[in-house]
Amino acid sequence: MVNRKDIQFEGFFAETIFFLKNLRENNNREWFLARKKDYYKKVVQPAGLLVVEMGKMLENVSPGIQADPRISRSICRIYQDIRFAKDQNPYRPYLGIWFWQGMRREKRSPGYYFELRPERLYLSAGAQTFSRKALHSFREAVATPKSGEELLNIISKIQKNQNYELNKAYYKNTPEGFQISKDELKEIIRFNGLTVSQEMPLPPEIYNRNLLKLVFNIYKEWSPLYNWLIKNVYTEKQ
Repeated sequence: MVNRKDIQFEGFFAETIFFLKNLRENNNREWFLARKKDYYKKVVQPAGLLVVEMGKMLENVSPGIQADPRISRSICRIYQDIRFAKDQNPYRPYLGIWFWQGMRREKRSPGYYFELRPERLYLSAGAQTFSRKALHSFREAVATPKSGEELLNIISKIQKNQNYELNKAYYKNTPEGFQISKDELKEIIRFNGLTVSQEMPLPPEIYNRNLLKLVFNIYKEWSPLYNWLIKNVYTEKQ
């Protein structure tokens, strides 16, 4: 079991990257089914260990975060619904891990995200797309002087790191009914989600336990933004 207390995360294997790279080049059912045991051993097992330990670490900076080392919970399904995919490949050639807020795991839940590709590591935090109710709560929080100023300060600190990328405004105009004085907030209130992310070449830590520290330190720097969302937008179920 991946959540046994006597087993620790010791990094991913070289075979993990090799599997994902080969899956990208052989993205078909026959190839995958013949190597399904390798998928569970080389990808799912270390991913589950990471979920358990990272979940405990994140609880210290974002109380209430959910970490469940099962597939379709924190470990994202590798099967792709081709009805809604940009490509027609049946599998996602990457490992996705999701730590979410709230009792139910939902597509629009805020959370911390980890994505391992053959050559890249992608991390993000926040809410990619607001529900209608969350969007209204977000706009109210941005337009409120205290919470709006707090968000500006958080974003200002995040943007000091040039490796961190904040999402851009989605709507062209300031929504009706909201009075905004600062230009920075006039842009932010046009967001339809709020995320910060970083993409990097595979770090050497990917193969050892130090990956936990590397990822957590980035998540920790993003936690004020994430926690602002929880306090101001997701205080109730959206």
